[in-house]
Amino acid sequence: MTSKVSRLDRQVILLETGSTQVVRNVAADQMGDLAKQHPEDILNLLSRVYPFLLSKKWETRVTAARAVGGIVSHAPLWDPNEDDDVLQNINTDKNSNDVPNAKVKIEQDIQLKLEELSGSNAMDFLQDDKELYSLSHWDLHALFKSGKVLLASNMNDFMTNSPNEENQKKQVKLESDNQVKPEQTRAPSTGSKKSARMLAMAKRKKKMNAKNLTSNPVDITESSISKTLMSQNSTNGKSPSPTTLTNPKLDITEQSDPNKIMIESVMTPILEKQERVAGLIWQFQGIYELLLENITSDVWEIRHGAALGLRELMKKHTSSVSRVKGKSKTENESRNKKSLEDLATRLLTVFALDRFGDYVYDTVVAPVRESAAQTLAALLLHLDDDLSSKIFSALRQLVLQDPKVVGLPNKIWEATHGGLLGIRYFVSIRTEFLLSNDLLNDVVDIVLYGLKQTDDDVQSVAAAILTPITDSFVKMEPRKIDTVVTTIWASLTHLDDDLSSSVGSVMDLLANLCKHQEVLDILKSKAIEHPSEWSFKSLVPKLYPFLRHSISSVRKAVLNLLSAFLSIKDDSTKNWLNGKIFRLLFQNILLEQHPDILQLSFNVYTELLSHYKSKHTEKTLDHVFSKHLQPILHLLNTPIGENGKNYSMEAQYILKPSQHYQLHPEKKRSITEATQESSIPPPKYAERINIDAPMIAGDITLLGPEVIINTRVLAAKAFGITLAMFQDSTLQSFFEKVLVRCLELAFATPRLFAAIILTQFCKSWLEYHTEQTQLPPFVSTIFGDILNDQLSFPEKLPTFRELVPCLRALRTQCQSLLTTFVDVGMLSQHKLPGIAIVVQGETEAGPQAFGIATAEKVHNEYYEKMFKAMGNSYKLLAKKPLEDARYRVALGLEATKESMKGRTCSIMSSYAAALLLIKGIPKKLNPIIRALMESVKEEKNKKLQMMAGDAIIHLIDELLKNNKSAVANKIVKNLCGFLCVDTSEVPDFHSNIQYSDRILTLIKEDDSLKIQDDIALKKLAESAQLKRDGGVYTLSKLLQIFGKFTLEQIPQLKDVLFAPLEKLDEIENISPPDEIIGQHIVDSLGVMRAIFLYMDPYLQKTEIFSRFPVFLNSLRSKLSVVRYSTARTFADFAKISPIDVMPFIIREVLPLMNSSGSMADRQGATELIYHLSLSMGTDVLPYLIFLIVPLLGRMSDSNEDIRTIATTTFASIIKLVPLEAGIADPEGLPEDLMAGREKERDFIHQMMDPSKAKPFKLPVAIKATLRKYQQDGINWLAFLNKYGLHGILCDDMGLGKTLQTICIIASDQYLRQEDYEKTHSVETRKLPSLIVCPPSLTGHWENEFEQYSPFLKTIVYAGGPSARIPLRSHLDSADIVITSYDVARNDLQILGKYDYNYCVLDEGHIIKNAQSKLAKAVKQLRANHRLILTGTPIQNNVVELWSLFDFLMPGFLGTEKMFQERFAKPIAASRNSKTSSKEQEAGVLALEALHKQVLPFMLRRLKEDVLSDLPPKIIQDYYCELSDLQKQLYQDFAKKQKNVVVKDVENTAEVESKQHIFQALQYMRKLCNHPALVLSPNHPQLAQVKSYLKQTGLDLHDLINAPKLNALRNLLFECGIGEEDMERKSVPNQYLTGQNVISQHRALIFCQLKDMLDMVENDLFKKYMPSVTYMRLDGSIDPRDRQKVVRKFNEDPSIDCLLLTTKVGGLGLNLTGADTVIFIEHDWNPMNDLQAMDRAHRLGQKKVVNVYRIITKGTLEEKIMGLQKFKMNIASTVVNQQNSGLDSMDTHQLLDLFDTDNVPSQDNEDKTTQGANKPGMEDIANETGLTGKAKEALGDLKELWDPSQYEEEYNLDNFIKTLR
Repeated sequence: MTSKVSRLDRQVILLETGSTQVVRNVAADQMGDLAKQHPEDILNLLSRVYPFLLSKKWETRVTAARAVGGIVSHAPLWDPNEDDDVLQNINTDKNSNDVPNAKVKIEQDIQLKLEELSGSNAMDFLQDDKELYSLSHWDLHALFKSGKVLLASNMNDFMTNSPNEENQKKQVKLESDNQVKPEQTRAPSTGSKKSARMLAMAKRKKKMNAKNLTSNPVDITESSISKTLMSQNSTNGKSPSPTTLTNPKLDITEQSDPNKIMIESVMTPILEKQERVAGLIWQFQGIYELLLENITSDVWEIRHGAALGLRELMKKHTSSVSRVKGKSKTENESRNKKSLEDLATRLLTVFALDRFGDYVYDTVVAPVRESAAQTLAALLLHLDDDLSSKIFSALRQLVLQDPKVVGLPNKIWEATHGGLLGIRYFVSIRTEFLLSNDLLNDVVDIVLYGLKQTDDDVQSVAAAILTPITDSFVKMEPRKIDTVVTTIWASLTHLDDDLSSSVGSVMDLLANLCKHQEVLDILKSKAIEHPSEWSFKSLVPKLYPFLRHSISSVRKAVLNLLSAFLSIKDDSTKNWLNGKIFRLLFQNILLEQHPDILQLSFNVYTELLSHYKSKHTEKTLDHVFSKHLQPILHLLNTPIGENGKNYSMEAQYILKPSQHYQLHPEKKRSITEATQESSIPPPKYAERINIDAPMIAGDITLLGPEVIINTRVLAAKAFGITLAMFQDSTLQSFFEKVLVRCLELAFATPRLFAAIILTQFCKSWLEYHTEQTQLPPFVSTIFGDILNDQLSFPEKLPTFRELVPCLRALRTQCQSLLTTFVDVGMLSQHKLPGIAIVVQGETEAGPQAFGIATAEKVHNEYYEKMFKAMGNSYKLLAKKPLEDARYRVALGLEATKESMKGRTCSIMSSYAAALLLIKGIPKKLNPIIRALMESVKEEKNKKLQMMAGDAIIHLIDELLKNNKSAVANKIVKNLCGFLCVDTSEVPDFHSNIQYSDRILTLIKEDDSLKIQDDIALKKLAESAQLKRDGGVYTLSKLLQIFGKFTLEQIPQLKDVLFAPLEKLDEIENISPPDEIIGQHIVDSLGVMRAIFLYMDPYLQKTEIFSRFPVFLNSLRSKLSVVRYSTARTFADFAKISPIDVMPFIIREVLPLMNSSGSMADRQGATELIYHLSLSMGTDVLPYLIFLIVPLLGRMSDSNEDIRTIATTTFASIIKLVPLEAGIADPEGLPEDLMAGREKERDFIHQMMDPSKAKPFKLPVAIKATLRKYQQDGINWLAFLNKYGLHGILCDDMGLGKTLQTICIIASDQYLRQEDYEKTHSVETRKLPSLIVCPPSLTGHWENEFEQYSPFLKTIVYAGGPSARIPLRSHLDSADIVITSYDVARNDLQILGKYDYNYCVLDEGHIIKNAQSKLAKAVKQLRANHRLILTGTPIQNNVVELWSLFDFLMPGFLGTEKMFQERFAKPIAASRNSKTSSKEQEAGVLALEALHKQVLPFMLRRLKEDVLSDLPPKIIQDYYCELSDLQKQLYQDFAKKQKNVVVKDVENTAEVESKQHIFQALQYMRKLCNHPALVLSPNHPQLAQVKSYLKQTGLDLHDLINAPKLNALRNLLFECGIGEEDMERKSVPNQYLTGQNVISQHRALIFCQLKDMLDMVENDLFKKYMPSVTYMRLDGSIDPRDRQKVVRKFNEDPSIDCLLLTTKVGGLGLNLTGADTVIFIEHDWNPMNDLQAMDRAHRLGQKKVVNVYRIITKGTLEEKIMGLQKFKMNIASTVVNQQNSGLDSMDTHQLLDLFDTDNVPSQDNEDKTTQGANKPGMEDIANETGLTGKAKEALGDLKELWDPSQYEEEYNLDNFIKTLR
């Protein structure tokens, strides 16, 4: 499990990088939850969030404010006086000797602090209110005069590093004499102008600072009070800049615990002083004062962030501000009141001085003023009436800016705007206060003043003030209301600017007012007095211009206002309904692109019609429309173009809503015209914009056909509804003279819409004339025959004029084909056939005109003829260009036919719909059914497709009424067929018949990817989807209309749905199965799935739920395709009615997952669970618990498909588990299942939190004392074992992973044996366990097994082939087989023969590269339980995880390709320093998702977390083998020297002989370190060595010749040092992850000889580990400078290693910066090494120290210095003098050192693999395509702003809800 720090960091960073507001809000809310769980850490959490309040990004500030709100809401209110009586008691009871309880104890501490402080002179802080401002001294005149304004940012930003270089003095220092001194800012030095270079540097530095801003938490514990309390020692008056808050006196280091920040004092121990005031002041006083400081910052973002922060603080903690322990209640009340008044004054100052406006939207938004107003609102809730009225009068002053008071001739609109914002919130929050103090009049005056202002935004806010209080307002005296209404209308009349945005809010106010009777009465009385001005008849036309206003919110508002006028109950107000308004609204429908406003226009239009019909009797509707019908029909019938040809509406028919409405923006007046004198002034805004221009121009390319058709369809419906209200006589003449002619025009568009008008007319006419059952007879007379004729003979339809551009293009292609024959094929001109110039559809076209038939002839017949006529030599040459030209003709033909078909299809279906309504069911049904079904099947426009569907339902209804149910059934059967054409929804039985043991889902998913790539397939899929949509819509309507009787009325539907399922046995038992029956079964399941949602609940219950047992059988079918269809159908049922379906699935289907006898059962059930998780999404949560254990069982199934789909499903639902606990039980879940849920939940808790794993008692005696964390680890391993799961134990180095593994293996072995003796079950037969580890660790494992569990028989299957072959026959009889990775790879045939109980990979990260032979080999081993051990923190390196989990649970992380796309790429990209915030966030989310998925299977504990009582030093040997070169030299030397030594030993008297022995040993020792140390120029074997190196192509200094350096490198990797260099020898396509600045461990590396240090430096670090940072400390460094090196190393945690010689490093240095000590060479005298170890392991070291001693196996090093020897030597402290270790050895021991028999041989192949992967070969490409400047520029581009953010943030109602 990861350490918690990363989680908090991810949480905090999401505040900024979350891609959607939802993600960011969740992160913010979780910060609040953290505060709730850890109230003691509230300040730390705030300090993390605070920097985000100052961010440049709007979303970040808003989210940070939300987080601040969440955090502070969980802090208790601070009232230092609530326990005053407790203190009294303490004082009286001081003499009694009772034991005080905890609370009293705390109180006494505080009392002591107070006494101590009051003893010093710190109590002066009483007087600190002289700093505060009061409202009585707030002087607007002085503020304006000071000339100080707050803009978007500071002018000097580019001159200095930060706008707040000094702690800025208060914005305006208000002295008691009312004089204002402008703010003192530090003047830039006037010496010399800064050069451009300096400026650029400053700017860069500023950018860097800004970058670092968010990463450091901030000290928010300091406040003026705490400073005053501690000021007796500190005289340093300067305080840091309020924005970034780096405290020069504190080092703030983040700890691994997210809720901890370690603060170390650098100079004076501030924390102690801080400690002295903790508990005496309000805990948020510090952050409160910081925010107060920032609210008048020069940078608008900082002002805004401060306002947001204060708003959140004030929502709850207003009453806590500035209270101090030790003051009486009254003193504290007064302090609190003064502070709040100070805050209010500052907010008013912001209103007065802030000039920042953001014009992102229709209106200006002033974020700083808006947020300040919200803060004021939060404050007002808690203020007393006295302060509130002072604030109100100050706001009034801001709005009115009375010249007498302000003394300025010009009014500052921003200040007025600020004042109005304040009042707007005031009015909503303190309505009662206003009413009780008679301030409502003042508010209305202010509103009136605002409405009369010329500034748009001021008007807008003024109108918004009254909207929430209209109820109270209308109760005022009528005169006031009269004035307001008059002002509103006047302001509407004067808004003649197209961009005036306040219209919206002014109209909303008007609509609100008109809902009240009082307002209507006033309007009525005014209308009687001044009918010309005040009747609705003269008022409404003032609104006309706004109908086509360029701002959508205004268009919406005016429609709502008209709707409000219509809803007035009083009929006398309806006299404004006239032809003009009807026509304008009809045009609104025709021209409006915005779907919501389009629908609203239609609704208002139909309302108008019905009101007119019921209210107006003097003029009929036909009369009103008489002169308007023709023009609107004309506009409606404007052809809709195609292929780039647009048809423009005729301007003469458009009624202008205002005189400014420009129909021809491109026509400019001529100069002569313009220069003539004219008495009419030119319009104020000459450049008008007309948003309808593209609609009027019919711009098909810009708008797309969909948009235009949708407006016209609605308009045609509106036209039909209008006609239905006309008198018969008018209708008859209109139909005869106008409408019927539309059906004979050369264009397609009028035919289509005439038919739609007719259809709608028929429906509406029958609705309005309820007494009639038949349409007027003339309708049928006029239209019946013509419609019938065109429907029956569609071939008679002309070529429509709209298709002319298509045909012309086609003609051009044909012409070009012919010219190719001449130009390339050298055919003579006269052999070419002639093609007509005029195309069909043009006015002058005759029968011979060019048409589709001509093109087909050219493509086929003519082409063949001409090709034959060509000369043979040209045929070859011209073939390619001719085929290309022919192909283009084919494409053109296809496109033209499609257009033609599309137009005809739409027209025919609307004809059919109209004819059905006009004539009822005709004798010849075919043409009608054909036309409608074609449309349902192929119509691309959704609205037209739905209309065809509705017509079919009408037809079915009529057929059933006329006893023609056979036809109706046939239609329904065909509709069901439409649902089955889309094979992605309903599979094809024939093509999947061969699968029986596969899971079809997996095959289908691969196919769907192929479809995306193939254009032809994609086209087919799209048309199938279209057909299915039409079918689903029509059937859903059918089910809605017939309800529970659908299946009785249409038995065919019942047949389609249920009959095939009864034949299931037939296809199961016959081989090969009958394909027709099979397809029927699959189709029935598909249809059921599609229409289940629309079925009546009664049908669902009686027909579907009762058939569950049948579905269960089909889920167990032997055919994959049937299982697949059932699984999808079942899953969709569950999505729609989970309560009815899930219990059946849990009881009946889940048990099938464990059916060992039938693979089909397991596959079907697992596939169903997969589709459940897909279709139900989060709705699966309540049932999640039941699914997990069965899925886990299947994740290790023998069948690969089951494994794959189970792991995929598990991976997707495991992420939901944390949410599961908070879900309420679903209603209606049976009792027994509820109980089952609890049992399963217990399992889940263990899985998600290893510490909850059930304690596991070891059944065998292990010879070791287990620590608690080791027992926890074993519990976790036992949990995995119990549920058949596999995992990674990645504890830190030195925590005993080996021991924990041995415990679980031994225990499981024992328990299996016990079970086997009882049951003789094959499941628990004796199986060996396999340990695979690096070659150097085989011996280590053997020793550990011998030491801890000697009762297990262990075989080490390693070494050369000669050593391994004899062991092969014993492998199956052993309990434990230990082997190395290389052997596992080479002897896979041998090892792969056996089944193992456990397969453990030690240092399992070795298989991280999935492509290596090694990884592939290991993954073929079979074992019940798989376990990986690794000490490196792999969860940080994502790419490696895939391969590890591919070993543990193949398929759990998807395929490698999917994994790269989903996790590795986004995560790697986000770690690149130059990525965009989008990519960063994608990375964070991907990592989060990955962690959720894998963490249950990983257990990681760090030493710091578990070893509180640790043995302070862990010393271990790290063995390496001699290289071939060393071995050769070593053996030669030892053999030669042995005889000499024998002589010398006998001759011990001589000093020289002793010396000689010593030199011999010294030689061997150097040779173990590095052959280069002994190969001097006169070495006897030098020539031999050189030739060996030449043959092998190696260099003497290659790592392969120096195993110790290789071992050192591996050790450093294990410690996390130089991790990025690991990639240098691995596969090139690995993603490099960003490097950590500070490695996890830091190392001291000791050598005896300086030469050896050089080799570490040159051969290892420089060549292979360039990323490692290191320093050196050896004899060459002057002793006086050594301490400097030491200090640098200790203080800079990013230095990874320090290289030392034992002599120098062993002397009294303190190197606690390191926690790992590595000895490359060892001293004969162990005491020297011990001393060296203690450099790191001494006072001040906070971590466990690991000591590694690199020892060469089988050499004198192992014999003298092996750990056992080392321990013995240390124990016998007799050894005191250097080198005396040799003296004490007796003779045979000495000779033993020269034995070479036990030097193990190294596998040869090891050498070759290392040679092959020479590091430094790859070149890493940059992931983002851009480089350099372009990349930077892109990085700097901010995302475009979304105005809806403002709407959400400044929505008054939402805000007020948060306060209540």
